[in-house]
Amino acid sequence: MRINFATLLFFIANGIVVVAIPPYLRDLGVISESTIGTIISTAFFVSVIVRPLSGFIGDKVGYVKVMRIGVVFAVMSQIMYLLSNPLWVQIGRVFHGFAIGTFLPMSIAISVTEGAKAMATRSLAVGIGNVVGPLIGSILYDLGGGRLSITVALLLHTINWFFINGAVSTEARGKGGDILMPETRVFFFTALLTIYATVYMGISTFTPLRLKDEGLPITYWGLFSSIAAISSLIPRAFLLRMGFVNYITAGLASAITMAGLALVAVAWDLPLFSVAGAIYGLGQGAVVVTYQILALAGSRNAGLASAVYTMGWDLGSIIGPIFAGVLVEHFGYGVLYYVPLLLLANMGTLFIYALHKRKM
Repeated sequence: MRINFATLLFFIANGIVVVAIPPYLRDLGVISESTIGTIISTAFFVSVIVRPLSGFIGDKVGYVKVMRIGVVFAVMSQIMYLLSNPLWVQIGRVFHGFAIGTFLPMSIAISVTEGAKAMATRSLAVGIGNVVGPLIGSILYDLGGGRLSITVALLLHTINWFFINGAVSTEARGKGGDILMPETRVFFFTALLTIYATVYMGISTFTPLRLKDEGLPITYWGLFSSIAAISSLIPRAFLLRMGFVNYITAGLASAITMAGLALVAVAWDLPLFSVAGAIYGLGQGAVVVTYQILALAGSRNAGLASAVYTMGWDLGSIIGPIFAGVLVEHFGYGVLYYVPLLLLANMGTLFIYALHKRKM
């Protein structure tokens, strides 16, 4: 329960910053969309390198110890952001990359050692944080700008450091012995997660920026995130319990997320953002549960397997903002509508694999 709360708090703070950084960079004088995308991606260039190392260390010394290091990096990153200079923001993204690369894989690794139900619960904490955080961040940005959003995120990370530093008394870790390569299925879902993250990060980076440039409230994105958070609880709560964690469900979940993200890419008012949030949340909740459990349940060396799997999010988070930034700079915000079509690759692959398994 304590790890779940620490994970929730970490990702609420993370989500606050995710929605605030793009318009904050615009406030600091960064005009180029591709430059904004590159700065955003800096964290994930770092994280994709750090994750395997943190997984190896976590399997040896204990997952909670590595999580504590992640919270320290998170606090340092927020301080860098508050220095109100694009260069310091980019340096902050480096520290943020260390935070993501050390905290999340270890949180998931602990749940892997506890079983599928714990994995579903942990994914719920991550998911709620990732969608509630942007809601809070967008409201704070509209009220007081990027500095207010980042200050609140700094406060939450600081509270989390005290919480996780003193509250966890047991040290989950790997089984010891030789370090074995993760199973093939881990790499398979890493590739699918890369595509998913590419789409989501492209949309989530430039939709708040689109709202700002069009004179609309960034809170619209927060509303999308809030409704998505609520609707994502449905598949997260029931898929595993009802025995629907399989490749067909994962493919359908990818289709639903594609529909929600395509709609939000062209939404211009509260009703459309609300509907898009409801659709996306149903898909996103199912994607997280099915991808993660199918990839990691029963994995050997849970720390390394979790690190490799979550590298997919980093790779997509590198590609997404840069790819979308170049597209927006050359073709305008309307091109974002077509970015979710990349998820057709996930759908097709999962459905074909499911049919292949049935014939075996």
